[in-house]
Amino acid sequence: METVWKRALRYLPPRLAEAAERHAAGRTVSEIRLRAGGLLTLTTETGNLSTGILCLPGEIDETVSNLCGGSLYAEAGNIREGIITTDCGIRAGVCGRAVAENGRIIAVRDITSVNLRIPRRVQGAADALVPHAQAGKSILVYSPPGRGKTTVLRELCVRLASRDCGMRIAVIDTRCELSASLTEAVTADFYRGYPRASGMEAAVRSMSPELLICDELAGEADAAAVRTVRASGVAAAVSVHAASEADLGRNPPVKQLLDDGLFDVLCGIGPDRRLEVRTLA
Repeated sequence: METVWKRALRYLPPRLAEAAERHAAGRTVSEIRLRAGGLLTLTTETGNLSTGILCLPGEIDETVSNLCGGSLYAEAGNIREGIITTDCGIRAGVCGRAVAENGRIIAVRDITSVNLRIPRRVQGAADALVPHAQAGKSILVYSPPGRGKTTVLRELCVRLASRDCGMRIAVIDTRCELSASLTEAVTADFYRGYPRASGMEAAVRSMSPELLICDELAGEADAAAVRTVRASGVAAAVSVHAASEADLGRNPPVKQLLDDGLFDVLCGIGPDRRLEVRTLA
């Protein structure tokens, strides 16, 4: 079976794919970054790695076209939000020149940077959270971008929705990243492509989950949906961007959820990827 890493290389022009594969030898790669006129770099378990290869503008265009399956029009809405997600769960961040109208981005053109994030299962990544989730506790996972929140939630899903555990799990997979290659999660129901708030509300109405998993809460609507989930008696495991508990307090919707006691467990992810778990009173 083709690995996600091999699939990621297929989205690149041959020259860049060869360079990425050569420099990745023996390393675990979580990101491939391309910049028009800038370096092709890899993010590995030991940090950023330069390939020494400069990307040409045409190679950026080819990569974006490959990620979109040849139809940029079909992905225009996602590109406006800075994200392209493939069917194998690779999430590509993109940026370039925004076209704005009345303060709202209506298009992104002349894409100059692409970041392919490669999902992978890290066995043991959620071990500290499994007992809390099995006990019906609600969990808030936080860290800065790129430190492994999605990885932790993916592993939590696999553990709880396995044949051995068999919990009813609803996964709100807005970017089709959480569910990528999770063939072991046999009792999970995936809401792929749903907006987070709509997916959470639909899951509670129709699937009676024991635990709802959702990645990267953003804004009042998502927080209100979490409130609905918890008011329905369903536990939740969700993530947010924050470097510390103090940062959580600077995010008004999240702070209100915490103040109202809607989470039982806080889980920060340190620079070494270790989980810092604290049970709330």
